[in-house]
Amino acid sequence: MLTHFDIFGEISRPFSSSSESASYLATARDRFQVLNLSYWFLGRSQHTPDKLTWLSTYDERYMNTYMKQTTPLGDPAFEVCFHRLLPLDWAELRDSNETVIHMQETAEQFGIGKQGISFPIRDPGFGEAMFSVNFQCDDGEWSSVRTELASTFHLFAHYFHLRMKDLILSNPENRNYDLSPREREVLRWAAEGKTAWETARLLNVSERAIRLYTENAISKLNAKTKTQAVAIAVKNAIIH
Repeated sequence: MLTHFDIFGEISRPFSSSSESASYLATARDRFQVLNLSYWFLGRSQHTPDKLTWLSTYDERYMNTYMKQTTPLGDPAFEVCFHRLLPLDWAELRDSNETVIHMQETAEQFGIGKQGISFPIRDPGFGEAMFSVNFQCDDGEWSSVRTELASTFHLFAHYFHLRMKDLILSNPENRNYDLSPREREVLRWAAEGKTAWETARLLNVSERAIRLYTENAISKLNAKTKTQAVAIAVKNAIIH
């Protein structure tokens, strides 16, 4: 039986740091006796800026593997989740295509359970987020467990997002001219004339991930094109 979540008895102040929010997420995982919890902030563009916007209790090795092989742009859960108002049961996608099957097999190698629910969070004027709860049980048990998880975490997901908002706004990684190390690296290679394909192989990540980092850098620098983003980055000594 899950621990009851009483929204009126919870702390309402914003998180003061990323470490505090990560620690709270880990404590919540143990408190509710689930396998993992995960929070993505996607921003207004529905593109994920970088791994720094991803808080989770997953194995760090899995998070790195996910960003190299899949990224949110290649994860069907994001597309499906944000075309609906109701939570997404991972079982709905489990055998939908080879990409999902491979993702599940990879996740299980890092101790991630096959059962889970993802909750879309829409915050008009601020951005979109997705909160997920991961669980391990037999398919026969999942129906009753799922009902309990959905009841508890639908509210908790929005509560966690509310406490994250001020931190997201104040975090320098999300300011226009403060790019993540990976975004700087991608622009640096672009400045040397490397294509997305060439950069992907130099950094040992997918070409999709390179496009993701590039799009986010363009957005942060208020540029229209990659060429313009590189010019702005050079002019402002963001890359050398």
